[in-house]
Amino acid sequence: MSKKRIYSLILGLTAACLLLATTIFSKPAAPVALTGIVSSDAEGPMEGVIVKAKRVGGTITISVVSDDHGRYSFPADKLKPGPYTVTVRATGYEVPNKSMAVTVADHTTADLKLNKVSSAVLVDQLMPAEVVMSLPGTPAQVRAASGCGECHGFSRVLKSTHDADEFMDVIQRMHNHEPAANDTHPVMLPFHTGQRPGDEALAKYLASINLSAQTTWNFQFKSLPRPKGKATKVIYTEYDLPRRDAEPHDVMLDSEGMIWYIDFAEPDFGRLDPRTGEAKEWKLDEFKPGFAPGSLGLTLDKQGNPWIARSFQGGVATFDKKTEKVTSYPIPKENDNVYTRTSFIAMSPDGRVWFDDTFNRMMYIVNPKTGKMIGYPAYPGWKWDNESGGRAGIGPNGEKENHFMYGVAVSSKGLGYWGDLANRNVGEMDPETGKTTLYPTPTPNSGPRRMHMTSDDMLWFAENSDGARKIAVFDTKTKTFKEWGPPSPYDDPYDVAADKAGYAWSGGEPTDFITRLDPKTGEMVDYLLPTSNVNIRRMDVYNLTNPPSAMFGENHQAKIILVQPLE
Repeated sequence: MSKKRIYSLILGLTAACLLLATTIFSKPAAPVALTGIVSSDAEGPMEGVIVKAKRVGGTITISVVSDDHGRYSFPADKLKPGPYTVTVRATGYEVPNKSMAVTVADHTTADLKLNKVSSAVLVDQLMPAEVVMSLPGTPAQVRAASGCGECHGFSRVLKSTHDADEFMDVIQRMHNHEPAANDTHPVMLPFHTGQRPGDEALAKYLASINLSAQTTWNFQFKSLPRPKGKATKVIYTEYDLPRRDAEPHDVMLDSEGMIWYIDFAEPDFGRLDPRTGEAKEWKLDEFKPGFAPGSLGLTLDKQGNPWIARSFQGGVATFDKKTEKVTSYPIPKENDNVYTRTSFIAMSPDGRVWFDDTFNRMMYIVNPKTGKMIGYPAYPGWKWDNESGGRAGIGPNGEKENHFMYGVAVSSKGLGYWGDLANRNVGEMDPETGKTTLYPTPTPNSGPRRMHMTSDDMLWFAENSDGARKIAVFDTKTKTFKEWGPPSPYDDPYDVAADKAGYAWSGGEPTDFITRLDPKTGEMVDYLLPTSNVNIRRMDVYNLTNPPSAMFGENHQAKIILVQPLE
């Protein structure tokens, strides 16, 4: 045999061995239930389109994102064979007839050809932040109007036909609605405020951008780019709640793999089984008649029993899972007033429960074994001015000094912490003496908001002010801070939670982005959610998936969602 033939034979054997090794050691492709190409006449194959599949008659929606070739794929373990309704989220586009019926079998293929939508449909697809970036006018006008999108979708403002005089009545009503109020729960605040400076200017501006004097909008709507790259490597699971008007504010996972949630507007709370989507709800006692009955904060004790901060009800409540009995703990009557708002709650390692009265700037600690409750002022010697909406006040030295409590956490040493939303501080309190210490963040006027304590006493929180909009962590041992951000140009993080893989997750109200931060590298990935105008509040993590998922309630959409990155 010639040397040339021997050399060719060796090369052939080498290539065969490499192919065999690749076949043996490479990871097989996961089975696919449903796949196809998303495209449009305007763009051809489209990257970053969220494709949503919901089983007919079901309560769970699975969503994936198309890649840079326009291809989407649903894993076989996520979609069982059967009939599904398929829809998309792609700003400016929709599936013909808004949805498409698909029967899923083994490796079903369904290409999606999207159509462009009218401006009347587009305005319903936009996030509040996208509407704000589209609005004409001065920065001051746009900023004043942006608050409308914090509590409801912005399209209702733009589609309205109110003139300036009618808007004055609307603005007055909005001032005095409690934060969870909606179309089916028009609950008023227990205290009322009159016309505020700037209301008349805001009314005139809103009347200039809605349909009161024109048949269509005289400005162009702008949208943020669709997801690309890593932001497309994700799978979403959304669970419908039993009540279409539910407002799931806080969501938590117990040790049995069940998800607990509370309602921002109603005295309801529930438990969701993420394996089946089945949910069961219970009622809380209303111990302060005439005040909003909803809840804001949620935590779980060592037995997995939920503890709930009752906000305007002025106290907390707990639910015994075994007996299904609710026990309420109102704050002392001498401390209770129309401004009381017991909003946030956390468990101490010794079993005591911490919660705050945000407007009266008080921290309470209740011992469930004895029922004893103690309260301490968060800012000793400070007095607040209710005419300012509850944030401005005077410090012990007689100087103007703004403070507002937002969020509660407890360290392994039993020290309590809170965020100072109207300032730049993280507060620390000794439970035995009530002594408080304020630690200022590196960023002035950062507005610390909500928080989660890790097992190694790292306090993660959001910096929510316009001048910050960052993700931050406070080392409670060394008393040092680290900040990252902002997550995106238009987001304002409401909360931050760290998962077991070491990533930190955040989200906010004006966008439908969930941000995953890698603290080691500073990399942030923004995952666009399947449903628009979700209104993200408390963030938590679902560590039962691999990689871990972000978990939270879609406060405006009566859903709970898991966001699981695929890399």
